[in-house]
Amino acid sequence: MLQRRNLSLISGAIVFGLVLVAIGIGPLLSPYDPLRNDLASRLMPPLSPGHVLGTDQLGRDMAVRLMVGGRISLLMSGAGVVLAMLIGVGVGLLAGFQGRWVDSVLMRIADVQLAFPFILLALTILTAVRSSIPVLILLLTLAAWVLFARTVRGSVLKEINREYVQGAVVLGASRLRIALKYVLPNLLPTIGVIATLELAALIMFEATLSFLGVGIQPPTPSWGGIMLEGQTYMRSAWWITTLPGAALFITTIGLNLISEGLRDILDPRLQR
Repeated sequence: MLQRRNLSLISGAIVFGLVLVAIGIGPLLSPYDPLRNDLASRLMPPLSPGHVLGTDQLGRDMAVRLMVGGRISLLMSGAGVVLAMLIGVGVGLLAGFQGRWVDSVLMRIADVQLAFPFILLALTILTAVRSSIPVLILLLTLAAWVLFARTVRGSVLKEINREYVQGAVVLGASRLRIALKYVLPNLLPTIGVIATLELAALIMFEATLSFLGVGIQPPTPSWGGIMLEGQTYMRSAWWITTLPGAALFITTIGLNLISEGLRDILDPRLQR
């Protein structure tokens, strides 16, 4: 019998894997252009001939738009997680090993960011700067780096008192060597769990920005943008808003299950 932690990991991997296959291969197999209007086919409901998920207000196939929109959302969120991980882990290691005023300054910067609702900060930035994919990736990075930094910093403060670190100090190893060769490998399980959780959070954050009209701009599809376009047609064409919402739900559930399974398998110290 599968243990609960293995079941969570396998279930999440299957769900998220299916999402990746759909958004990766689906648009290549579809005969429809996600940007091409076909007013003769507008607002066709799901299971219509030739349009399994129906069409939107401009006659564009919903299935291909969902798949392309998911690809864009996932690529942007993935880039944001990678950059946030690099910055956050670097800051966390620096703060933990340097201590004193370096630790104080870096953590105060993190505290200042946490003091403001980030959605408001993002909206403020996007009112001053034209929305674009690089700008949105930067915002996603800013939204996620603090959690990596604070978690790594806290873990470093615990690890530096362990015998293997003290032994490396006695042998004359530099702080950089100790951080990268001895401490960082022990933090990888924790970092992996955080990365999976943050990927789900950034997908939702990107969708929120697009739904508010400041994220990915039309006609480029994104899950949040499709929901924004469909809110006018909620009574007559519920699927335009409901289907991208379902895609978001399924994707985040899959990632959360993976994170839970990884947490229990890779690092028992993170178990509840």
